[in-house]
Amino acid sequence: MNNPFTTKPSTPYPAGIRRQGRQIHASFASETADCGVILRSTRAGAEAVRVPFEESCRLGSVYSMVIENVPAEYQTASFYQGENEAADRYGVQYVSHPYGEALQASQMESVLTQKPFDWEGTKCPRVSFSQAVFYGLHVRGFTKHFSSGVRHKGTFLGIVEKLDYLQDLGVTSLLLQPAYEFIELEIQAPENDQCGHSAGAYQQKGEKPVLNYWGYKEGFYYAPKASYAAGRDAVTEFKTLVKECHLRGMELLMQFYFPHMVNECDIRPVLEYWTMEYQVDGFQILADHINMELILNDPLLSDGKLIYYGFADSNGNGRTGGLSFKRLCAFNESAMNVYRRFLKGDEHTVGEMMDMIRRNGRSVAYMNSIADYSGFRVHDLVSYDYKHNEDNGEDNRDGSNYNYSWNCGEEGPSRKKAVIALREKQKRNIFAMLALSQGTPYLFMGDEMSRTQKGNNNPYNQDNETSWVNWRDLKKNTDFYQFVKDLFAFRRKHPILHMEQPFTGADVRGLGYPDISFHGMEAYMASTEPVSREFGVLLCGAYAQNEAGEADSLLFIAFNMHWRDHECALPLLRKGMKWQIALTTQPDPDELKPGKTLTLPARTVYVLEAVSENGDGQVKLSADADRTGF
Repeated sequence: MNNPFTTKPSTPYPAGIRRQGRQIHASFASETADCGVILRSTRAGAEAVRVPFEESCRLGSVYSMVIENVPAEYQTASFYQGENEAADRYGVQYVSHPYGEALQASQMESVLTQKPFDWEGTKCPRVSFSQAVFYGLHVRGFTKHFSSGVRHKGTFLGIVEKLDYLQDLGVTSLLLQPAYEFIELEIQAPENDQCGHSAGAYQQKGEKPVLNYWGYKEGFYYAPKASYAAGRDAVTEFKTLVKECHLRGMELLMQFYFPHMVNECDIRPVLEYWTMEYQVDGFQILADHINMELILNDPLLSDGKLIYYGFADSNGNGRTGGLSFKRLCAFNESAMNVYRRFLKGDEHTVGEMMDMIRRNGRSVAYMNSIADYSGFRVHDLVSYDYKHNEDNGEDNRDGSNYNYSWNCGEEGPSRKKAVIALREKQKRNIFAMLALSQGTPYLFMGDEMSRTQKGNNNPYNQDNETSWVNWRDLKKNTDFYQFVKDLFAFRRKHPILHMEQPFTGADVRGLGYPDISFHGMEAYMASTEPVSREFGVLLCGAYAQNEAGEADSLLFIAFNMHWRDHECALPLLRKGMKWQIALTTQPDPDELKPGKTLTLPARTVYVLEAVSENGDGQVKLSADADRTGF
């Protein structure tokens, strides 16, 4: 159809195609002069209209114009170069395609009409990292399984239907795998597309495209993924998810993956847009070629959370954006292997585990995990010695060979009671390690209900029950789920387990105990010899206060990951105090008898709490308290 519209030159920014009333602003970088905009009408039988850029619209290699008096029936658009179509990489919404449909990037059409949204006055809750419990999830995989029981399976609204479950678990902050628009099954064009971008991350030219289920590839970064919406309006549904999180005091953060082909100058505007338009609470940046100072110094991002591979800690307050807590977080990649090696009972692990228990930053938070999207699920960690990625179609060559796992005596599913009991105990042990460490805990979806991927540690192309949460596991593993839930409730109750600032290791307030101390067969003398697999840690709760301003209690945490029982010395308590079991991974523990030592059964975690001998509750310490009995 011939062009019926008048145009005039415009400014290069914003890039892409945007409707403003009856005008459409378009900006496109092209090395070819024969380029313009394709407008498509919703009217039945109407042909697409090509609106060319005039030479007067060019500045450098960027063409920009305003198309005037465009009727509302024109609701989708893309660019063209010569005879080829090119997607608007800056589109804020795209026409929905069925999930898994094979596409070329040029087939992505921008939606021009946006609906207003009522945020109902909701605000970002700004949960401090010290108070937070993170939960990573894949939007589709979280509720796609038929057992999820939600109405809108595999979508943003499906997550909304599960928010009460997550809040009951103790989760404060959701971290979404790529939820911006990307083509999960991308057809490789003969050459790079007309925008100069290459196609599928896992596909070579001439090969059949491979599903990229996770979404770690170059994306259309300004738009929520259309096929993650229950209807045709992904923008409204994603905003609804954010709003419903905020109404519950929960946060929503997003992962953004930027491969090297993405110019680092384009990254900051993406994060600004999601902050302003969607009120997201922060981002995890997955890229190793960007100058993070450009993001850290952005005033629009100054009060949102930023998670990166590593931030340098300092003795000062860091860039907090005027907040009373840290906003930068280093994803502690080494934590997972430390937990797993200690769980197995490997040598040379006690010192590393002690560091994990106390590790905290002054200006930067640390995030710890026991499992993530890549690698074994927690259940598989104690059920498989080897990866089983045959279904991925790469002859089991993909995925990491270093999982630091142990199958507890039998590879894969087992009917042996002893094997099953040990696996259950080991899962409780590693969750206890995570919850009792100072860093911000990170769980990945389904691990709290013992989800399995049957030994697959790299299901990047598995859009099926391998990668989906099977909600029947929640009913099958009720006791384990309740343990995890109680564990994080215990963490939340005791501020000494999630301090805002690092421990000093000294008794700076004259309480008779340092804020943290480590113990072995003798009090205050933990062994870090290579063969050691057990230690105790004393946390003096008087150095921490709850929200009511009350001091926390005295806690003693004992770990024994050896396959034999061990004795651990108990620090002396003040007169009128005794130790009581607050939490343990040991089924049916014996009653704790007063004494100088604690017998630690093999592969067990104990948490003891100092209480009054007469049974009237916790004992609070103060600098002027009676120290008789030391």
